[in-house]
Amino acid sequence: MLKSEFMSQVSLKSQSGELATRRALPVVSLAQLRPRPGEPVRLETRLPKGRYSVRLVGIHDQSAVIVTAPKSRKPLLTEGVSLNVKLLCGNTLISFSTRLLKARSEPFPHWILAYPTALDTVPFRQHTRVPVHLNLLLDKGDADPHAAQTALCVDISLSGASVESPMALAAVGDSVFLTARVSVAGIDHVILAPARVRSVMQTESGSLKVYRHGMLFDEMEEETRLVLAGYVYQQWLYECGELHDTESFTLP
Repeated sequence: MLKSEFMSQVSLKSQSGELATRRALPVVSLAQLRPRPGEPVRLETRLPKGRYSVRLVGIHDQSAVIVTAPKSRKPLLTEGVSLNVKLLCGNTLISFSTRLLKARSEPFPHWILAYPTALDTVPFRQHTRVPVHLNLLLDKGDADPHAAQTALCVDISLSGASVESPMALAAVGDSVFLTARVSVAGIDHVILAPARVRSVMQTESGSLKVYRHGMLFDEMEEETRLVLAGYVYQQWLYECGELHDTESFTLP
């Protein structure tokens, strides 16, 4: 059966009458954000505690959200259980609470969820900084390869980074190169990013003095830019709780 035909035949009636009730739309509704069918969806439950990865089938008449049923040999959830839902729409992470209204097996295994009355949205922007703990090398492009200094990147965005070291590694206005090894989708990459020092601040961490360098990335090669974008986006998903260390990651 074609998906469009299936969507047109989804019943809006249940014993509790929940599917038949139109819900007041929030200021920004899920239907207005228009997530694409096939997008990955994360379902989480507290009682019983569980996490399921499914796919969005579609939104029915602003009354229900339809997702594929999880693939599991364990007993799945009962109708009426509360769920927390997370999915990505473009560069926006959408979160909302819902309930499982119906679990059906025809024409394919799928779940019908209550349409959300409120959403939490977190945009991913060019300047969105995410915390990291990334070892790197900083050098000023000197001919001596031993001139590179080790440092720690503590946060990063698509446009810059904060780099800490026990000593000042460069002065404001200096041009430097940052080299780091990162893993994106389970594949190791080496990033070589040209940058300019925008600020140098001395702070204290216990009895140790720490110098924090504010870096602004200069124009970089396209391949490097794509790897950087994938890494920052991946770390953002970790921070939002959308992705866990044991899971794989793919760019949308």
